[in-house]
Amino acid sequence: MDWLAKMIGLPDDFLHSHADTTGGGVIQTTASEATLVALLAARKEAIHRVQAQFPYLSPAEINGRLVAYCSDQAHSSVEKACLIGLVKLNLVPSDDKLRLRGNALRQAIAKDKENGLIPFYLCATLGTTGACAFDNLVELGPICQRENIWIHVDAAYAGSALICPEFRHLMNGIELTQSFAFNPSKWMMVHFDCTAMWVKSSAALHRAFNVDPLYLKHENAGVAIDYMHWQVPLSRRFRALKLWFVIRSYGVEGLQKHIRSVRN
Repeated sequence: MDWLAKMIGLPDDFLHSHADTTGGGVIQTTASEATLVALLAARKEAIHRVQAQFPYLSPAEINGRLVAYCSDQAHSSVEKACLIGLVKLNLVPSDDKLRLRGNALRQAIAKDKENGLIPFYLCATLGTTGACAFDNLVELGPICQRENIWIHVDAAYAGSALICPEFRHLMNGIELTQSFAFNPSKWMMVHFDCTAMWVKSSAALHRAFNVDPLYLKHENAGVAIDYMHWQVPLSRRFRALKLWFVIRSYGVEGLQKHIRSVRN
C-alpha cells in the first residue's frame, strides 16, 4: 500500500513506513465501504470529542445532532453510509462546473450550527460519477480543519490518473484530509473487488472498529497489523496479490502509459 501511495503522490502522513505518523493503507472491497468506514470512524471521534466537552450528553443524543456533507454530485454511497450511521446528510449545491466550493460549504455549516447540529464529516469527490468534476480541496480543507470535520476523499475511478504527475494538481489540498480511497479495479487493470484506502490515523479506525472477544485473541497480537480493526468484516480475502501482480507486470511507466492512452 505504501508503494501505491507513493505512485499516486499521497503525502507521507498516509504511509505505514513513515515514523512520525500512525497512518497507513488497507484494501477494502469497494469505495462505498471505504466511505462508510471513514464515516463511522469520524462519528466515533466526534462523539468522543463532544462528550469530553459536554459529559452529560449521551452518545445517542450526540449522534442525533451529527451532520455530514457532500456535494449534490457525490456518489449515492455517501447517503447510504449516513443511513447506516444514523446521521443527517446535507447535500451542498455545486458550482457551475459541478464542483463543491468553500463558500457553499461554509454557508451550509453555518446554517446547520445555528440549528444546533454538529458538523463532523465531509466526503469530497475527485472525479464525480456524472461529470468527472473535482471538488476544491484547497478551499474545503481549511474550513474543515477549523470545524474539526473529517474529510474523506472519494476518488473511486479518477484516482488512478494520479499515477501520472501531470494530473496531481487535481488533488491539491490533500494534506488537510484524513482519508483517501480509489479503485484500482476501475482504471488500473485490477479486477473487482479492490479499493485502496489510506488514513492518517489508524488509531481512529481502531477506536471505531476494535473488538476483542476471547475467541479472537492470539499470541501474535501486536506483532503485525491486524486489518480486522480497519474494516467492517473480521476476515478478508487476499486482495493484495492481484494488485501486486499488476504493479509487478506493468511497472509505474507501463501504468502511466495505459492512463495516458485512455486520456488521449
